[in-house]
Amino acid sequence: MSGTAFGAGALIFLGLGDSMDAGDPEGVIVGAGLVGLSGALIGLIADLVTPRPAVPVRDRVQRPTLRLSLLPEGSSQVDRYVLGGRIDPQINLSPHVTLNPHFGFAARLGADAHTHPVPGIAAPPLRTQRHKVSGGAELAFALPYPIIKKKPGLAGPVELRWRPMWELRRRTLHPGADRQVVEHHALYPATLGVRWHVTPRQRFTVYLGPRMDWLGYTDPGGDLQFGSTPLMAFHGEAWWQLDVPVVRQGQGEVAVTSRINVGYVHSNLDGQRFDLGAIIGYFGPFEISTDLRFRKRGAPVALQLTAGARVGSGGGPFVEFGVVTPALGGSRG
Repeated sequence: MSGTAFGAGALIFLGLGDSMDAGDPEGVIVGAGLVGLSGALIGLIADLVTPRPAVPVRDRVQRPTLRLSLLPEGSSQVDRYVLGGRIDPQINLSPHVTLNPHFGFAARLGADAHTHPVPGIAAPPLRTQRHKVSGGAELAFALPYPIIKKKPGLAGPVELRWRPMWELRRRTLHPGADRQVVEHHALYPATLGVRWHVTPRQRFTVYLGPRMDWLGYTDPGGDLQFGSTPLMAFHGEAWWQLDVPVVRQGQGEVAVTSRINVGYVHSNLDGQRFDLGAIIGYFGPFEISTDLRFRKRGAPVALQLTAGARVGSGGGPFVEFGVVTPALGGSRG
């Protein structure tokens, strides 16, 4: 299936040529196909080296409740990092329905100072500050299983997901004594996703949906004003995940579980992209990371560390430190 998606996307891309840009959906087909092919290969290798009988992962790695991150926010010319934080509690509404509210922020530490590019001209430096705020939720509904007769190609349960989100990117410029603000509001009202549990340890998730952008700015010292018509864009993601037990529960005082993540993000919002030869600006960045969860025997709270890299222009390595608390509303069925 992943090979078919990659081949179809590649044929469409070759047929359309330079008529595509970073917002076209064909890039998601190619990216999702590559993520699926990579995940299938890694999962096959992991399955071959796993001792039999395989022991299920009891403390499966998921998103932390609280986390702090050091994230890349650069360009093809300059590498910069920002400090980010997220709050993502899990609420179990029923044995088959979960809700994950979200709040996040990211801010560049300090301000950038740019002097006048022409030597000999005395002018105050241009100072710039950036920060980002996001909010929303994700609702997941696990379909009753099996909804169809079990077949080798459809071997695992499926979840339907809805993830409405809002993001604000704000840049404040200080040209001398005046202040100028540039704001970008991004709304994702109908980002729909499907998560397929390929095996008990492997999952493949795809998100697709429109994005609405409002751009606002101020003249130096003036009031903020927005354009009259929102801009429309396309957003898509593909994620493959593999659970890997390191120290199983009962073998020591601290159980350690890991997870391998391979993903693709198709969005021209941040200017991050994956360039390949003469193909510039069509594809979003790829991401690969590893999570490690540490839980002391009988403890309700666990610690989770993440390290990875975003591959593409403006990307780079990143690290996260998270705290996992029990889900609200009881356990899932």
